[in-house]
Formats: sequence, C-alpha cells, structure tokens
Amino acid sequence: MEGMTFAMLLYYMTGFPLQLAVAVIPFFLPLKKKQRWPLRLPLAILLPAVEIGLGLLLYPRLALTEFSSQLFFAAHFLLICALYGVGLCILTEASPLEASYCAVCAYMTQHLFYCIALVRSHLLDMPAWWETEAMVYVRLALVCAAVYLLFVRRICRDGHYPNSVLRALTLYTLVMAVMFFLSIRVSDMDNGWLHGLYTGMLIIILMMEEERSAEQLRLQEEMQTRERMESTQRAQYEMSKENIALLNRKSHDLRRQVAALRTVGTLEEQEEVISEIEQAVAIYDSTFQTGSRALDTVLTQKALQCSQHKIELSVMADGRLLRFMRSVELFTLLSNMLDNAIEANVRIPEEGRRSIHLSVHEKAGLIILQCENPYTGTIEMKDGLPVTAKEDRENHGIGTRSIAATAAKYGGVMRIDTRGGMYVLRLIFQPPDANQDEKSTSQDKAA
Repeated sequence: MEGMTFAMLLYYMTGFPLQLAVAVIPFFLPLKKKQRWPLRLPLAILLPAVEIGLGLLLYPRLALTEFSSQLFFAAHFLLICALYGVGLCILTEASPLEASYCAVCAYMTQHLFYCIALVRSHLLDMPAWWETEAMVYVRLALVCAAVYLLFVRRICRDGHYPNSVLRALTLYTLVMAVMFFLSIRVSDMDNGWLHGLYTGMLIIILMMEEERSAEQLRLQEEMQTRERMESTQRAQYEMSKENIALLNRKSHDLRRQVAALRTVGTLEEQEEVISEIEQAVAIYDSTFQTGSRALDTVLTQKALQCSQHKIELSVMADGRLLRFMRSVELFTLLSNMLDNAIEANVRIPEEGRRSIHLSVHEKAGLIILQCENPYTGTIEMKDGLPVTAKEDRENHGIGTRSIAATAAKYGGVMRIDTRGGMYVLRLIFQPPDANQDEKSTSQDKAA
C-alpha cells in the first residue's frame, strides 16, 4: 500500500465503517431502547468518527511496510467494530455481551455482502451504473433486510438476544478473525472469489445454526418454566383440597350455630346480624358437585376470587367426562384458564359486564371444555395464541401455551375465538377408552 493517496486512504478508513454502520441497523432495530435514545445517538456516532480521524492523522506519519499496513487497517476495522458495540450499549438496554454479539454479527453481515460481491464480480459482468457508490449501499441494504427477516427477528425476542450469545460470540469471533485475515491475504489474488464463495456459505450456515440453537434454548426455558408452574400448581392443589375441606366443615358447623342462635331471640337487629353472617359464610360453602374432585376444588378456589372482584361465575360441567386426565394436570389446566378469565374481567371497569361461564359437555361424540369471558381492548393473535399485553412476554403467556400443551398431551386441540367482545377458549377431546380412564384413576391414587 505504498504511495497511497489521501483519497485512497479516506476510502479505506471510511468505506468499511460506513458499511458496518448499515449492517448494525438490523441488529439494533429489535433491541429494547433506552429512554430518549435519539439524544444519545450523537455520542454513539462520535466514537467511531474520532477513531477514523485519528487513523487519518496517524497513518501518513508511520513508515509502514505492506504487511504492517494490513495489520494497521485490520486493527482499525476491529476497533471500529468494538466501538459500534459500545454505541449499542449507549443506545439500548443490551448488556455488553449482547452488544458485542450484535457487533460481531453485523461484521459477519458486512462480510457476507463482501463475499457476495467477490463471487458476483467473478461470474457476472455488470454495467457501470451497478458499481456506483449508491448502488453498493442499495445492495448492502437488501442483504441486511434479508438477514433481518431470516435471522434477526427469529432470535431476538422482547428486545433481547438469547442466553446462548456467549457461546455464539466466541465461535463467531474466532471464525471472523480467520476469515478477516484470509480476506486480506487473498484480496490481491486471482482466485479471491473462491474465498468469497466458501466464506459466504460458512456465514450462512453459522446463522442458520444459531437460529436453530436459539429456538432450542427458548423451548428448553419454556419447558423448565412450565415444569416449575406445574410443580407449584401441584402443591397448590393439595393445599386447596385441605383448606377447602376445612372451610366446608367450619361453614357447616357455623351454619348450625347460626340456626340455633336464631331460635334464641327474636330481635330484629339480631336477625339482621345473623343474616349477614349467613351470607358471608355462604361464600365459603362449596356447592360445586361436578363429579370431578379436581374440578370441584379449582372451582371453589376461583369462586372466592370471582366473589372478591364481583365477577359472576356460572358453571355447567359434567366433571366425569374429564376423568381421563390426571387430577393435578386437570387442576393446572383449569387454574390457567380461569386465571386468564379473571384477569381479563378485572380490566373491565363496568362490574355488571364481568362474567365467566365454564362448561364441560359432550357433543357429537366429542368432549368439549369451554371457558367464556368478556374482555376490553383488542387481542393480538400470533400462531394461534394471544400475545400477552404484559411487558415480560417471555415469562407471561406461558399459561395459554401450557393449556395447549396439556390438551395436546391428551390428544385434544385448542381453539380460541375473540369475536363479539367475548374471549372463548375451547378444548376438544376424543372420548378415551375405558383402559385409559382406569390408568388415569390409578395414577391419581398413586399421587
């Protein structure tokens, strides 16, 4: 690189940073931004700009050989990449590890564009307008859009990248270091396009593998979360059975005492007090006799919550139809269904509109478990499931996915209808055979 003019130096110092800046955009877009991040943007831009200025001042004052000149630009490019990572930390809620991951992935995207250009220039002769500076950035933007659609939006969820970024970052950094120095060495060779071909394929394979690993990690974390929820629900089920049995005994005894008290006196005030006590006790007196102990237990528990929030709970259920399900799993499934319905009702300001209707019946040879409740606002659906309105979407929304998974375990399907301001969650099962009923009953007794 001896005899380099200032124009050539300016191209080398600014060409890559500008392309890398474009390649960072698809990885920046889904990240959770800091408040007033546009005000921080000048600082994020200033850092690489200062590095470019220092390079322009320093390079002409150094007596560099061709090899040491290549090392100089390699260090410059790597430092620019690191500064973009710092810029992401300034603008977003990304951790330093996530920001580094994004910067390295952006580096890979830019290098993929470079590899495509090498192969294309060898195979195709394009017109002069195709090689203009403007068209270079148009082609780069198209590559970045493809990377965003096929890679970034699949792995970044709720403004963060997966926890596997440390493994991926280590691998990508090693691979990119090798590819970077190889690209420098073959840049002046006639067969440089071969480097572009195998390197471009390697980058695509790495991105595909990372997308697969990220999906596996999400499924694993969701499974662990579901197992924790089921373990908690199992403990709640056992506790609820004991507490409700105790409440029923106490309420029964108290009813007898109130009846005896009424025969003692005839004062109007005493009668009023006794009526109030009877009314309050009635809330805790379980009247659900569906034929399923798990269903009775969860209905009694949720009826108390509905009473507190002034939600009308109506039930038409033949619990015997659900005997093929294990009690703990049935308790967990119904708890998730009713918890979601109660949560939706609480958001409705008009208490007169609050209601939940639960039904279990057989129709056309199928067992149907259905929960209906009104809702306010709009419900966004994705892949057949409602998208939670809560900010922590990774940990919330598990309940509905758990319902779908439990239904699928027993050969059932889940259907959701949100028309007419009513949220209708319907589970449809094939009637099991007698052997399966006996197996489920024996498992419950063993538990």
